[in-house]
Amino acid sequence: MGEVAAAQPSHEPDAALRKYVLKVLVRWSPLLVCTAVLALVVSLAPTGSQNTGGSASKGNSPLTRAGSGGVAGTGTTGSTAAGQGDGGGSGSAGGGASGSGGAQSATAAGSPGTTRTGVACGPGVRQFAWSVYAPTCVPAFHGDDGGSTSKGVTSSTITISYREPNSSQQSAAEALAGDAFPSDNGLIADMDTYIKYFNTQFELYGRKVVMQPYQGQGDYLSEDEGQDLAATQADAETAAAMPAFADITFPLFGSQYYEQDLAGAGVIGLGGLGFPVQWYEQYAPYEYSVTPTGTAGADGFVNVACDRMAGLPAIYAGESAYQSEKRVFGLITPDNPEYLAVGNLIQSGLQSTCGQSIAKRVSYAINISSFEQQSVSVIAQMKAAGVTTVICGCDPLFPILLDEAADQQSYYPEWLGIGWYDPQGRLPSQDQMDHMMSQEGTYPSQNATEAYKVFQLADPGGTPAEQYYSVAYYEVLYLFDALQAAGPNLNPSAFQQGMFSMPTSQPGDVGVWQGGPDAFSPVTTTQIGWWDPNAKSNFDGKQGAWQSCEGGKWFPFLNPSAWEPDHTQLSCFGK
Repeated sequence: MGEVAAAQPSHEPDAALRKYVLKVLVRWSPLLVCTAVLALVVSLAPTGSQNTGGSASKGNSPLTRAGSGGVAGTGTTGSTAAGQGDGGGSGSAGGGASGSGGAQSATAAGSPGTTRTGVACGPGVRQFAWSVYAPTCVPAFHGDDGGSTSKGVTSSTITISYREPNSSQQSAAEALAGDAFPSDNGLIADMDTYIKYFNTQFELYGRKVVMQPYQGQGDYLSEDEGQDLAATQADAETAAAMPAFADITFPLFGSQYYEQDLAGAGVIGLGGLGFPVQWYEQYAPYEYSVTPTGTAGADGFVNVACDRMAGLPAIYAGESAYQSEKRVFGLITPDNPEYLAVGNLIQSGLQSTCGQSIAKRVSYAINISSFEQQSVSVIAQMKAAGVTTVICGCDPLFPILLDEAADQQSYYPEWLGIGWYDPQGRLPSQDQMDHMMSQEGTYPSQNATEAYKVFQLADPGGTPAEQYYSVAYYEVLYLFDALQAAGPNLNPSAFQQGMFSMPTSQPGDVGVWQGGPDAFSPVTTTQIGWWDPNAKSNFDGKQGAWQSCEGGKWFPFLNPSAWEPDHTQLSCFGK
């Protein structure tokens, strides 16, 4: 997710506190992600339709063909094992079958009839018109929903947990970071606004979603370094004891270990960020993400590098000598096992798809106190290897010190990385960002976004409490899409079937959403963008913004042919 620069204190902070603030900023990823952000990557929908299929004349990407078998099992589970929670059983997406809970079968999605919102339902009709990501319509349900079909489910409610953050230095960090730090109360308020409206729009078979925040005991910052994990497990058990059916904690306040412990406790989590598909399979049917999987992101890097960059001069580099040289690639990733696995997919995919090697690969520890030292070393290695084009699969903060080190060593390559919202792009050196491309395009005008328009439907004349409300919107929307598709016999298996049955959307603010086998994330497309330090941002009106390459075209992660024409430079940087 995007960030805004921290407010400057009137005094010099001590080293420990400064380290904490930097560490907080590291976690601001991805909606997140789009990329990301993430992120959630938010950009203007292109005109015309895009082919979002996984196959084409060139065949599926080798990363896609490899599937989960191409990645070694990664991740460390909590002390409980995934799948031990209650809520097994079967269900049927788009209506559900009668199961052990005694639920009455609903009319299948797309059947003739009238929805609870008055829409004339039929094949291909959506539940409502206010979202391009709406599920297939379901005629209004009248009957027995089966009552308590799973943990956190009753005849009238579906309980959703939200872990409020806990950290020993959070108050000081909030004071220092100012508007760079998201308001937890604001996020909860915005989620609650959306939830109340969605309860009136989606078919939940006589139930409504109730969000129940709770105060976490685990230090979400320590969790990133694998510390204080007993408290993390205790938090997951708190959610399970509510009991909660699912958890929608804002990803900043979660962690890999929290998500794994939720799965172990039988609670569905939507906060997995950028992990390989096998990680989600390992914790199925409990883990999902509204941001692209790491496997999809790796496919994107391979496709753009092989189709539009490899074998061509590095024309967007800041150093004139590189601009006439064929590209030499370097790769940087964190050293966490899951992200190393994603790096392996990128490296092997480049080699198998277009015979492109990585001249220098370096990993770094997400240890803020050593970021400066690590960045100096990473840049020295890239420069010594003659790397003209650096693929940076990095967290939001490391590039700040990385770019500073590049300036100090007079190293000005091309950069290809993960895009975050516009405010994040202003934090690194603009001399380096001026040569940066990423998986993020132009942000739409705030008032034109789907998230804002729907907020106005939910609270006419109201204003979102948190500037990152779009992240809250898409997480809640994704949850409700699956709940409707799961049917009345709601349990984790039916929920997964609902996720996988999601119909293909039209391109919207965050691209195309689509279900299918192993669709642990709905995001199937990305844009490519370039950083313009002088552009006025649609996000906040400030100077510095991402601009779309290729006229804002959406590129399917898994369709290599859609990235053509082969061996042709990307149209970026106004060229």
